[in-house]
Amino acid sequence: MDLTLREFRPADLDEVHALVARTIEASYAGVYCRTAIDHFHEHHARDAIVKDAAEGYTLVLEADGSIVGTGSLVGAYIGRMYVAPEHQGRGFGGRILEALEARARAGGVETINLAASIPARRFYEREGYRLVAQRAHEFPDGERLDWFEMAKVL
Repeated sequence: MDLTLREFRPADLDEVHALVARTIEASYAGVYCRTAIDHFHEHHARDAIVKDAAEGYTLVLEADGSIVGTGSLVGAYIGRMYVAPEHQGRGFGGRILEALEARARAGGVETINLAASIPARRFYEREGYRLVAQRAHEFPDGERLDWFEMAKVL
């Protein structure tokens, strides 16, 4: 498999958005309620992807020419880290995360922060992130969205 880690380009938008949407559906089903999953989709809309790329640094990981992973760094915050479900567990997320951390370190960031979903928490703990706080958002329909604020000293 030919892997290429590179910076996001505007022409990648549709493929990145589709990757994120597909991964949200696959990874959060059975963990989060439908209201929370819909919230994730809204939070990772096309305009948010474009905004993060413009204000920060967004990477994509290609496998044989198809985008299979992405992640963004804006200031001292890592976000929108997603790897296609069929490619998870192969070190792709770690590869993206390592490159984002290196970029942050080169920019003078000493502590990096992120918000981890329930399924992603263990991945970030293995990568050296520590729990800062557990958060929850209550939706009007009585459902809730739980996530974790995490940090790592670079």
